[in-house]
Amino acid sequence: MFRHIRKLVILLICWSIALLLPIFTASAGTNPDITIDSPLEADFDRYIKIRRRRKILAVTDRTSFVVYDISKNKKIVSINEDRQMMAASLIKNFVMLAYFHEVKYGRQKHTTVNKGNLRNMIRWSSNSSTNYFIRLLGGPARVNKILRSNYPYFKQTRVVEYIPYGGRTYRNMTSARDLSTFFLRLWQGKLPFSEKMKWYFKLKNGDYIFKQTYIPASVAVYNKTGTVYGLVGDGGVLVLRDPQGRARPYIFIGLMEDRTKTNPRNRWQSFFDWKNRRAYILRRLSEQAYKYIYEKHYGGRLARR
Repeated sequence: MFRHIRKLVILLICWSIALLLPIFTASAGTNPDITIDSPLEADFDRYIKIRRRRKILAVTDRTSFVVYDISKNKKIVSINEDRQMMAASLIKNFVMLAYFHEVKYGRQKHTTVNKGNLRNMIRWSSNSSTNYFIRLLGGPARVNKILRSNYPYFKQTRVVEYIPYGGRTYRNMTSARDLSTFFLRLWQGKLPFSEKMKWYFKLKNGDYIFKQTYIPASVAVYNKTGTVYGLVGDGGVLVLRDPQGRARPYIFIGLMEDRTKTNPRNRWQSFFDWKNRRAYILRRLSEQAYKYIYEKHYGGRLARR
């Protein structure tokens, strides 16, 4: 009889664990940022819908955004951030990371030649310098392996091709989530030679999130753009000063992709007109993010516009 009672107790324990396991599993895997309830996200969504109704964005345009206040450790915009998109020149962030990973472990030397190519790759978005590093590291598959083996949290990023002649790179991939994770870990000093990488991202370059906006010149910007006929994107860290003069860094990532444009027959609009319309959208959304964070998070006040 004792044996039967013991079996019954064991069955009851197993049954209880089975009932509780889904709850614990869901809690462990839940990302509190999956659902963002912020007025800024609603403003982003409204702005994009208006641009679609006005035919500025096509039905084939896909968008993805992340805004993250580093000081408050709070994500305030999350729109399609897990959507894998063409990386264009944004893949250069991850090529630089793979290079510095190899430097950290002594498999590459941070030479004068390499420093010059890094400057060209990030500041001037040089494709030849990017291909130089991909070759130096052993080719696209080797770069991808370095990232996958050592930085598995970049889940949507893939390096599969050199940047072809003319710059029409469509096969390398990333996402707004991976880019925001990259810049967050960079800012936290959790990537190899983070300070060196930040130096390159701070070099003056073309951008779609600071220039031609009302964001004050006192704001520091660490960013990289990505542009090809099919993808317009920008991402990085902006550092504003709150009313007390304290540095308040935040991340802005914006991607707009239309894969139909990879087919030359669908390029009925000039590249510069197509690109500039989307760059204009990124600049206006970047302004909204700055205004929201400065006023709502830190009590600042901007003149009405």
